[in-house]
Amino acid sequence: MEVDLAKPLASKFNFLAYTTITLIGLLGLSACGEKAKVETATFPKTKAECAATAVPDSYVVQWKDGTVSVTRGWTREEFENEIFEPYKDDIRWAEQDQFVRAAPTSAQVSTQTSPDDSWGQLKTSAATAWGRGVLGEGITVAVIDSGVDITHPQLRGQLAVNANEIPANGIDDDENGYIDDVHGWDFDEDQPVVSDSAGHGTHVAGIILAQHGTSAVQGIAPGAKLLPLDFMNAEGQGNIGDAILAIQYAADQGARVINASWGGAPCSQTLSRTIADLESRGVLFIAAAGNSGVDLEQLPEYPAAFVISNQITVGASTARDYTAGFSNYSYRLVHLFAPGASILSTYPGNRLASLSGTSMAAPFVAGAAALLMSANPGASPAQIRSALLDSVDPGAFAATTRGRLNIPRALDSLR
Repeated sequence: MEVDLAKPLASKFNFLAYTTITLIGLLGLSACGEKAKVETATFPKTKAECAATAVPDSYVVQWKDGTVSVTRGWTREEFENEIFEPYKDDIRWAEQDQFVRAAPTSAQVSTQTSPDDSWGQLKTSAATAWGRGVLGEGITVAVIDSGVDITHPQLRGQLAVNANEIPANGIDDDENGYIDDVHGWDFDEDQPVVSDSAGHGTHVAGIILAQHGTSAVQGIAPGAKLLPLDFMNAEGQGNIGDAILAIQYAADQGARVINASWGGAPCSQTLSRTIADLESRGVLFIAAAGNSGVDLEQLPEYPAAFVISNQITVGASTARDYTAGFSNYSYRLVHLFAPGASILSTYPGNRLASLSGTSMAAPFVAGAAALLMSANPGASPAQIRSALLDSVDPGAFAATTRGRLNIPRALDSLR
């Protein structure tokens, strides 16, 4: 039994999608944990409340140099004897990988559009920023999700390019451990071919940066570049370990914003540490609040409930500026609300779809963050976060700001 410590093995983790669907079937996603300060290597037993979501024979290792590896195919005893004990001096901690199961819902993809389909862009006054020439140029946004249909007409011109990799030559030209990763990576299948059999990631990507002019869909930051990273399979399953690897890959490739429209499992401290470590690299992490309709302080879901200085947790609002009934909330853990009900966006197969969920609200904020970063490239994640939170339109929202995203006011606040 072998494990390659230089390039972690892909592992599986089921995710719970933060999306309820209006006219289309989707799934939800998930990953989470508690941040812990650990000075010596630890490998705790899996907690009783985490046993049901544990991935058998799969382990996540946080190394002292900041990297993460995922190892599978070993019993706990084998892993402890062959990996943890021999490399203990180099390990910060190890933990069992975690999964949750998807809850797909079937519906039809929308084929009709109307002027009301752009209500989210109108409500957040995105066009005002566009009119000022602020489009998100120079900023890469990573969508860590179910993948993206990179052939969609409104997305194929938006892709980030790894210029250090020669396409399809079967060689790891940039020696980063991923062969032919020109346009992202599929961590579920461990391959450079990124697609989206679920549809969720394609919809999220369109909200952030879909090209304008060819349909009713207008991305919030159409000048930004998309880094599509897939950590789920067609059945709506993936693992926290792969999500963490995708987060680190995104930072290595220069992403300034990461959109995480997923959450749920409560048992990974590695995830919180990985997110927190992004701040020193200038990365802002945007998380969906979740669709259980609960107070996150009473029933926490992760990563939404993390308290991390470079994270923004987003709840979903309606066209009438109310809290969507499905949206999680918290005056301490949710930071602001954004449009998340009946949102039209791109969908695989050159189609459009209308979806609802905090999965749709988070990318409005991710797109807004890209706009602010392009307007002030030297701004830190803390400055971007403060500008977004200090400029909301006030309303009856159970969030730290009590408000809903307003993009031009955020730009003014930053300046």
